[in-house]
Amino acid sequence: MISELKHTYEALKGSLQALCNHLNAEQPAHHIPLTDSEASLATPLQWSCELLSDLTYQSGADGRLTRSRHGIIIATPRTQSMVQYVNAQKDAFAHQVRQIRLESEQLWKEASSELAAQPLPFRQGLSQSGLNRLHLKQCTRKIPLLAEKPVKVGFSWYSHGRSITRISHQEAERLLLELGEHKTHIQVQLATLSTLKTATPLARVQTLAPVVRANIVFEHGRRAMNCPLPLFVPDTNAHGELPHIRDVSLEAPEGRRRKMREDDRISPEPLLPSIRVHTYRS
Repeated sequence: MISELKHTYEALKGSLQALCNHLNAEQPAHHIPLTDSEASLATPLQWSCELLSDLTYQSGADGRLTRSRHGIIIATPRTQSMVQYVNAQKDAFAHQVRQIRLESEQLWKEASSELAAQPLPFRQGLSQSGLNRLHLKQCTRKIPLLAEKPVKVGFSWYSHGRSITRISHQEAERLLLELGEHKTHIQVQLATLSTLKTATPLARVQTLAPVVRANIVFEHGRRAMNCPLPLFVPDTNAHGELPHIRDVSLEAPEGRRRKMREDDRISPEPLLPSIRVHTYRS
């Protein structure tokens, strides 16, 4: 199983290497916003390749963060085929990881450390040294590829997302115990939980990191999608005209800009703050 994982990972790295080599040779039309410091180090396409091939945490990086950057890159039929192949390799790798983690979480940790031992060759000029831990989300997130060329793409920050998962009384108790039953603040929360009926519905809430969304307008219709990676738009000409772009700042706005919905059933304050568990309002 580990050998299959290694083979799949090498195939993923190889497909990314091929895609980036192709983009640097073809130099397609693109729009990739950069900061002044980023622009002084490399071209927008080089930074795009750095982002697309970013499979590991950088030394000292916050493990909760995922590197991202929106943008648009023209995709010729050849580029489209290569992006589709990369995404297929990402699916295959994600499947292998799931199989191993079902068998043993410790086995996955050992395998991921080994896989991340060597960075991709073309990243060494841009990345910090000391890449030693696999970033699973960055390994498996798909490269966005549209089926048709849009007329307009408007980027905007989506900074009020939440992940809400129903959780049972028993699951909440287990999560608290895993944090250390001897700790005073955990004992307080266990006591709070014990006052509830075991059938009381609970929700585990996580506030999601801000993400850039692309609002895409076609000749006949529109769609919206998260855009943590540059958006590839099809065109037979690598230097074809880009769609009209409404860009957004590189920094997410501070604070929550949207008011809470009046029909929000989740209690605003967590009942069990250590595990982000809320009750439902009646």
